[in-house]
Amino acid sequence: MKFTMKRLLALVSVCSWAVCGFSVSNVTAQSTSLGVTDHLTVPQWVNPKTPGELSGRIILPAADGSSQPIADATVVMTDRDGETVRGRTDDAGQFVISGVNPGVYALTARADGAFACCAMHVVSEDMASAEVLPREVEVAAAAIDYTIIKTAILRYLPPMSQDNPYTIANADLKEISSRVVGENLFRVSQSDGGLKGRIHVAGANGKTLGDAGLLNIFLVHKGEVIDRVLSNRNGTFAFEDIAPGEYSILAIGQTGLGMAGFELVDEALASQTDSSVFVGSEGRTLVAAYNDPCCCCCTEFAMQIAPLPQAIESFEEVIYEEPLTTEEGVVVDPAMDPAMQGAVDQFGNPIGGEGFGDPALGGSGALTGGGYGGGGFAGGGGGGGGFGGGLAGLAGLAAIAAVAGDDSDPLPGPAPPASPIR
Repeated sequence: MKFTMKRLLALVSVCSWAVCGFSVSNVTAQSTSLGVTDHLTVPQWVNPKTPGELSGRIILPAADGSSQPIADATVVMTDRDGETVRGRTDDAGQFVISGVNPGVYALTARADGAFACCAMHVVSEDMASAEVLPREVEVAAAAIDYTIIKTAILRYLPPMSQDNPYTIANADLKEISSRVVGENLFRVSQSDGGLKGRIHVAGANGKTLGDAGLLNIFLVHKGEVIDRVLSNRNGTFAFEDIAPGEYSILAIGQTGLGMAGFELVDEALASQTDSSVFVGSEGRTLVAAYNDPCCCCCTEFAMQIAPLPQAIESFEEVIYEEPLTTEEGVVVDPAMDPAMQGAVDQFGNPIGGEGFGDPALGGSGALTGGGYGGGGFAGGGGGGGGFGGGLAGLAGLAAIAAVAGDDSDPLPGPAPPASPIR
């Protein structure tokens, strides 16, 4: 009995150390990588504290896990029916948007020299407990000139269907929470001196996040596109020889559009482990192996892209906020154009929500003509039931111009796949 009690007390002592990050060992050193986790780089699932209201923050990732708030950014959310709500960030980068019901949204955020776009999944209390998903969101934008984004959409966005199968109705939130929620977001570890990533479509089916394959993946650094690859059918991609620093990924394809910023961390730093040695009562060595919290990061970049055509609708909502210039150099205020007028709330949200334009009507069913249906300031719908209007329609026309290979285009020409397509 005395022997058993002695062993039990020793075990309790060891377990107490283990809670603080200690393990039992017969050696004085231990090499362990504890700082690497796998989850979405971008937080895209939220259970709002106040039903019908989404609050969050827009930031720019910086070195060593720090970030800078983005003030005066326009944040736009569009649901699968094309109804749009919006808000604006304060000096701390925080925003609040009302009229947000549970579902899958395309979220865009834009400020001077910064842009973000991704899927956003809003759940309700009856779908998930408060512990499973965060109450607020924090979106990492890319430091990039807006004209590069518009050029990429015009040149690389393929024809798309108005059918939107992405939903969260069948999502097993408890099972996928570990994949969509994590700490030290916006930080990705190098992989063999480069960057690996995976793009997912919006929504979830059970505990599965769908793959978004065959997308154009652009790597942006210091506001410039430095490389481009084509993702594999399972959504994976890779860039070789990428130094640590602040980057952003722009993904464009038939299944959606997404862009987010992140910090690429030196892989040696990401797996760095500190050790402290203690001697137990029986002469055994207790080694404390722990990782610096600032160095924890994902092994790959992962994001769920915003679904189409919602992403284009949100994108155009931001564009229409700016004065437009005609070929004659006349600045046009959208608010002064009859086609742009309507009852709106304090953030400019159409009361009642007009939704997407009807492709058969050239987009005339929507307030701005609709990104998918055409019309609005884009010049009305063209062939294909309105695909000629809006950015979505112009993307098809821009493919003709892309063949000419304009040397002044800030984006690179077509590149081979990152690896053999599976």
